[in-house]
Amino acid sequence: MDIRREILRNVILSQALEPMGRKPGITSRLADASPGTKLEYFIISGVNSAWAFYDLVDRILREGKQPDCIFDTAFEAQAASVRNRYGSKVNYGQILLLVPLVAAQALIYLETEGIDDVDAILERTGQVLRQTTCKDVEFLEKFIGLGHELSARHHERMGRPKPPRERYFQGKTYPNVWESFTDYLHIHAVREMVERYQHSERVYRFLLHNLDDGVLPASDMIYTLLVPELGRHDIAADMIACGLYLALSAHPETVLFT
Repeated sequence: MDIRREILRNVILSQALEPMGRKPGITSRLADASPGTKLEYFIISGVNSAWAFYDLVDRILREGKQPDCIFDTAFEAQAASVRNRYGSKVNYGQILLLVPLVAAQALIYLETEGIDDVDAILERTGQVLRQTTCKDVEFLEKFIGLGHELSARHHERMGRPKPPRERYFQGKTYPNVWESFTDYLHIHAVREMVERYQHSERVYRFLLHNLDDGVLPASDMIYTLLVPELGRHDIAADMIACGLYLALSAHPETVLFT
């Protein structure tokens, strides 16, 4: 098995399938989409952005270790996500959350030749974040800036310009991404990564225990539980995309869509 292709497939599927569920109150998806987040935008973005993850896995396999930068993947994936479409930064959170997961998975493959141990993948993400470098921090800031730029572009097209954002790290310097995250634990995605992807793991386990009607109806069910806890529809959707990614990784041959 070529794990670069397997991970590419799972990145595409997890991002493209998540918005196909019928989730009440979602910012947009299958029906009544807003002009910035139509269903086709999610699918296009999922396909466009996935190739950066293929390249990340290829780099890890060639170098035999964690490269000196992995968050350039996030920047490249976000830049590619808008090819052939209008709209806003529809898969920003998913890209950010997938980078440590994919890196951990590829590093575990180097040691075990397996990519299906979810517990091991989640446990490894903290080490991956601690072993990032100042170069990762620079690309993380570029990624965040690009996300703001894409959002501003969309709002300008819609006749609702947004004020410019301040620099994310406000002139601070950090030796690695893990250290930078300690100042931003109020952000849902940051807490998710620091706390071993606890919501994503919960989604993964919920999906596997509710397969009678398939993964998508199960994802709608867990969505209704997550939104009140997280307080945001888009954040819940990002966790579901990661849960789908874990399910696809752990069960490559299982019928998940009935």
